[in-house]
Amino acid sequence: MLWAMAVIVAIGAAGWLAVSCGTDRVGAERPVTEAEAAALAALRHRNHDGDPVAVRMRFPTEDAEVVVDGFLDWNDPLLYGRMPGPDGEDHLVQAVPGLVASHADDEAFDEVLVPQSAWTPRQMMAGDATEAEAKFDILISSVFTLTAETGDDPAYLAEHAAWREEGVIDGEAVDTFRAPIMVETSETTAANPEALYSLDEQGDIRRFQVNVGGSELASVEFLREVDFNASGLEPIDMLGGPSIAPSKVDDELAKTIAQVRTANWEQSATVEMTVPIADGEVAFGHGTIDWRTMTAYLNIEDADGHRLLLARPGGLASLATDSSELPASPPSEGWETHALAGASVAEHFGPVETLTYRLLEMSAEAAADTDEVAERASQLRIDQADGKTTHVVEFPVVGDAAAEPGESAFRYHITGERLSEVELMTSFGMAGAELTYEDHPMVAVPWTVSSVIG
Repeated sequence: MLWAMAVIVAIGAAGWLAVSCGTDRVGAERPVTEAEAAALAALRHRNHDGDPVAVRMRFPTEDAEVVVDGFLDWNDPLLYGRMPGPDGEDHLVQAVPGLVASHADDEAFDEVLVPQSAWTPRQMMAGDATEAEAKFDILISSVFTLTAETGDDPAYLAEHAAWREEGVIDGEAVDTFRAPIMVETSETTAANPEALYSLDEQGDIRRFQVNVGGSELASVEFLREVDFNASGLEPIDMLGGPSIAPSKVDDELAKTIAQVRTANWEQSATVEMTVPIADGEVAFGHGTIDWRTMTAYLNIEDADGHRLLLARPGGLASLATDSSELPASPPSEGWETHALAGASVAEHFGPVETLTYRLLEMSAEAAADTDEVAERASQLRIDQADGKTTHVVEFPVVGDAAAEPGESAFRYHITGERLSEVELMTSFGMAGAELTYEDHPMVAVPWTVSSVIG
């Protein structure tokens, strides 16, 4: 939840306390009543259990006011929106806490459907963000604080909130309150940054206003009268995919997981890889994984062009190429090789290589202990597609750092009884390597390469 602390830092720099001192309405304020404090305390839990809602966000920039229309799912949380870009063209955005992904404008947005490819991710609060992106990050991150699995302390809000004024929004009577931003990872003190909350008589929030920098407050209108089908409102795979609910695996799934690496022992597969590697940069890879010889052979495309990648348990080798093709036999010369035990390998070992080596590790001569798998593995969700059931799971591999359920660096998709995808959480989003089992000829690794990498 480091994104929450980043919001606190950003709003302090933007002067959010100006919400309480930069308006002529301060003189009309009064303490909140007991009932009003209770309504504010219940707001975040009410949102968490509420349906997705259409929103309109407005925030000032040096050149103009930016308007973002979108749809908000409180439970994930997730925003799917359409936002003007620096080139004057609209683009689509998906945002989850800490990450934003962008996509060229698409008519799918009008149907609240999400294109599944060609997204570019970036970290929130990134140093090279434009002014509009930085203010969007602060605003949507502040909105993400408006949902929580439990309510807040009414006594705290009774002490630190104030009634501001009454009004009408979308034909509904509302009361507007000045109250602290409730961030679970920060210490709740009187110095917490503040916002304006406009609640209707049912306790639903209709407008949220904050200072993201500048003379005008940014605002979010919650358009509760807008009806839409929210079934397609899910994060893209790069942002983690559909929401997860970690639970123990049952005996049947534990047995499948225990044998999933053994099933690969004498197999080979085609690999399709998508890996976010930097703000605004995604690498793509395709090739083969051969567990018979423990060899990965891929063509990787990133901002620098194409390169061939060979990996074995002892090291890796790369060779620049001007083609997206994967030669049937690797070229015999020109490879840059690095032994895993070598001092220089770390600077050539990024998310692509990390995911590649995890694929190599998805093979074992003997099955794992089923009881141990049942104890340590977690089922995150169950996906249904094309009549097939896929279990998305976590299970430890030797050398993995200990992690709470749902927080492991690696996730595994098991379709039927076979491993169909491996995912890796990077700093810039979720990387994925999809597997299709096929019989491939063994790769003839040049001797000058194999002598280094095994």
